[in-house]
Amino acid sequence: MSQENFDNLFYGASYIVRQFAKDLRSHMTPAEKILWSEIRDRKLKGLKFRRQHPINCFIADFYCHEKSW
Repeated sequence: MSQENFDNLFYGASYIVRQFAKDLRSHMTPAEKILWSEIRDRKLKGLKFRRQHPINCFIADFYCHEKSW
């Protein structure tokens, strides 16, 4: 993956924010685990979701790039 595509994927999130998101993915709450089991693998209307996705200085719990504006 080129650096430009990598930066676009995370909408300008810093290395620190990306690392924090990675840590959050490995420590999900029970509610997040339940929701994730229902939406992962394109189970919801065939859409692909990401969890703990960095967006600039924020981290979205769940994110669907296919439906982003």
